[in-house]
Amino acid sequence: MKRLLLLMAVFTISVGQLIAQFNVTFELNTENIENIDPTGIYIAGGEGFGFPGDNLMTDDDGDGIYTITLERELGFSSHYTFLNGNCGDWSCKEDLGGLPCGDPSSFNDRFLPEVSGNVLIKACYGNCADDGTCDYDVEDIELTFELNTALIDVDPEGIFIAGGGSFGNPGDNPLLDPDGDGIYTATIVKPAGFSSFYTFTNGACPDYSCKENIAGLPCGDPANFNDRFLPSTTVNTTIKACFGTCDNDGSCTVVTDSIELVFELNTETIDVDPAGIFIAGGGNFGNPGDNPMIDPDGDGIYTYTTTRPVGFQSHYTFLNGNCPDWSCKEDLVGLICADPNAFNDRFLAAVTENQTILSCFGNCVSDGTCISLSADDIYLDQTIFDIIPKVVVDYAEIRFGQSAMGVQKSITVNDISGNAMLIVSHTGDDPYRLNTENFSAGIYIVNVQTQNGVYARKFIVQ
Repeated sequence: MKRLLLLMAVFTISVGQLIAQFNVTFELNTENIENIDPTGIYIAGGEGFGFPGDNLMTDDDGDGIYTITLERELGFSSHYTFLNGNCGDWSCKEDLGGLPCGDPSSFNDRFLPEVSGNVLIKACYGNCADDGTCDYDVEDIELTFELNTALIDVDPEGIFIAGGGSFGNPGDNPLLDPDGDGIYTATIVKPAGFSSFYTFTNGACPDYSCKENIAGLPCGDPANFNDRFLPSTTVNTTIKACFGTCDNDGSCTVVTDSIELVFELNTETIDVDPAGIFIAGGGNFGNPGDNPMIDPDGDGIYTYTTTRPVGFQSHYTFLNGNCPDWSCKEDLVGLICADPNAFNDRFLAAVTENQTILSCFGNCVSDGTCISLSADDIYLDQTIFDIIPKVVVDYAEIRFGQSAMGVQKSITVNDISGNAMLIVSHTGDDPYRLNTENFSAGIYIVNVQTQNGVYARKFIVQ
C-alpha cells in the first residue's frame, strides 16, 4: 500500500510539473489619471487577457495602486493593456503610442514575456515607468520627414503623414514645401525611444484611399496595412523618402527589375474541390478565385507563377475551392509558418531573385512533400533555448538552457517560407551569436535539435 501511495504521489507531482501554473501579479499606479472611471480599472487585450471588462483590478486600501493576480501556465506570454473603464470599443485604454513599452505592431500594447515563475509587474497608467512610481522623464527628440513627390501630382489639399497609432489621421499632420522644390517636410517632436508605423497620403482622405501604395515592397509591412516602420529612435533624426517607393535617400530612384515567383503546392492530404485550388490574400494576391493554381499533368502538384518587383514580400494563403468568405482556406493555426497577426497566413520574406516556393496544403513542410514531424517529435521545453532579442537588427544570441547543456546541437534558421538561411552544428554551451546583417526584414524560425527532439522559436528581423 505504501508503495502504491508513493507511486501515486510521484505521478501527481509529475502531472503538476507538466501543467505548472504561476501567479502573474500586476500593480498599476494610477496617480496620473485625473478621474478614475466609476466602472473601475481593467487589464485586457493581447492573446491572453480577454476583452474590456473581463479582468477587474482592485484597490482595497485606496492608495491608488490597483492590483490583480492571474494564474498562467509555464511559457505563457501575451500583449496586454490597462483601461480606465469598461469600454467595449477600447476607447478608454491607455495611450502608449510611440513609447518604448508600446508595441506599434500590436495596437501599442505592452508585452509580457514568457512566464517561467511567479511574476510581479509594476506599471504606471499611460507611461513606461516600471518601478511602482509614475516618474518617467523622457527627453524629446525631433523627427524630420523629407518626402520627395517627383513621381506624383500633388493633391490641392497637400501632403500628410498619418497612421500607426501615433501620427493621427490624414489631414492631421501636414508636410510643407515652402520653396516649391517638390520636397515636402515636417518636423515632429516625440519622446526619445519613439517608434511607430506611418504612411504618407496625397490629400486628406478620411478613408485612407489617398495613401501611398507600397504593398509588396520591402518598406511596406504587410501585417500593418503595408505601412512604413520607424524603429526606436533616441536622437534627432531626418527620414528621407519618396512617395510610393522604398528609396531612402530622397532621390526617387525607381528600381524596375522584376523576379519570377513559382508556387508549387502538394495537395496529397486533401480532396481537391471541383472549383480548384487558389492562392490569395496578403493585400497582394487578391481574393478567393482571383489566382487559380493549375495541375496540367494531374500529379497533385498545383502551380502558380507570377512576376513581382525585386524586394517583393507579402502574406498569402492557399484555398481549396473558390469561397468568397475564406472558409475554404488552409488551417495553419498554431503552426510555425502561420503569422497569428495576419489571419494565420503564410509570409513570403523579401525576394531578390527568381524563387520556387514548395508547400503542402495545411502544413509547414517546405520540401515539396507532405511529410512533417509529428507532435511527439516536437518538445515544447522552455529550458532548451531562447533567442535574445526577439526583434533583431544586426545580431541575436541563441542562449541554451539546462536541457540543452552538454549535448550536440543542430541549429537551423529558416525564413517564413521554409528556405534555409543557416544550418550549423554547435557543440558548446555558450550562446551562439546569430548574425542577421544579410537577412531581409521579416519573420524567421530557429530550430534547435538535440538527442531529445526539436524545439522552434520565431524572431523578427527589422
